[in-house]
Amino acid sequence: MELKTSLKRNRTFVIEFVIIMGILIIVPMFMSRPFQINVLILSAIWAIMGIGWNFIGGYTGQVSNGHAMFYAIGAYVSALALKWFQISPWISMWLGVVISMAVAFIIGLPLFRLRGHYFAIATMALVESTRVIFLNWEWIGGSTGVSFFERDMPQWYTMQFVEKKPSYYIALGFMAAFILLTKAMEKSKYGYYFRAIKANQDSAESSGVNAARYKLIAYMISAGIVSIGGALYAQYIQYIDPAVLLPLSNSMLIVLVCVMGGIGTVWGPVLGAFLMTAINEYTRAYFARFSGLNLVIYGVLVILIVLFIPNGLISFVNKEKIENFMARFRKNRLKTEMASPSQRDRED
Repeated sequence: MELKTSLKRNRTFVIEFVIIMGILIIVPMFMSRPFQINVLILSAIWAIMGIGWNFIGGYTGQVSNGHAMFYAIGAYVSALALKWFQISPWISMWLGVVISMAVAFIIGLPLFRLRGHYFAIATMALVESTRVIFLNWEWIGGSTGVSFFERDMPQWYTMQFVEKKPSYYIALGFMAAFILLTKAMEKSKYGYYFRAIKANQDSAESSGVNAARYKLIAYMISAGIVSIGGALYAQYIQYIDPAVLLPLSNSMLIVLVCVMGGIGTVWGPVLGAFLMTAINEYTRAYFARFSGLNLVIYGVLVILIVLFIPNGLISFVNKEKIENFMARFRKNRLKTEMASPSQRDRED
């Protein structure tokens, strides 16, 4: 009964989810070029990372500029577990989640004594420190990185495929799961507490909300989801190094995914990721001689969005219009069902 009531309340979301995921499942079937599938795979991975960041930045209002650290942890754990111990990424990625959440817990305890731009600057310092450590840590490959392509084991065991489409559907499956997790969180007490902290932390605390505790929970969930994105990226690329995973720009791009799509919304990170990745990949492909042009475009887009669309591109989608459309659709369907018996009588 509770499930039925919940589905009725979230009917619009369920319809949106089915339609959007259906489109994303079908789209690769009409694509023949590997480059196009590559864009879709990277889009789904960036969407996962955007969804993860959205827990701490979008819902709780703590702007972290250091999430590339968890991205790297997920990638390195899955890569080294496969290379050294032949452990499948299906298993090792969850070890990466545990490590990322543990690191988030340890560093979150002192970090959340800070607020606003002090917190943002501290997270930037952390990711830069992590990059320097990884560059000089020979045990994990140092600046040379790690190559871990495995030919002797089954493709589904290693998550390394000759064709690109399986990688896309795996990433899409995780993305769908995290979208549902986000929606469930929105309707739970955690979602209400997160938004209360974002709106006014002092007021939330005066109402009995333990802000430090719930910010830490959001940070740990966020870290775990982003590490899954890192594990999927590592198995897709089959080579990782600190220069690829840990530049500060990666942390900024994770934030940008949410800013472009819509911070603190379910679909915002997905919209932002697919748009941002398409711009990035096609700009690099068609304007290869203009190095850095994609970053210029990002900068211009951020300025335009902050100035004219502060709620992100998702704000163009008016939920009231969707609900009105669904109401009219149900009303017309009801009229058709009521009219159908008389129509049959006339035919008889």
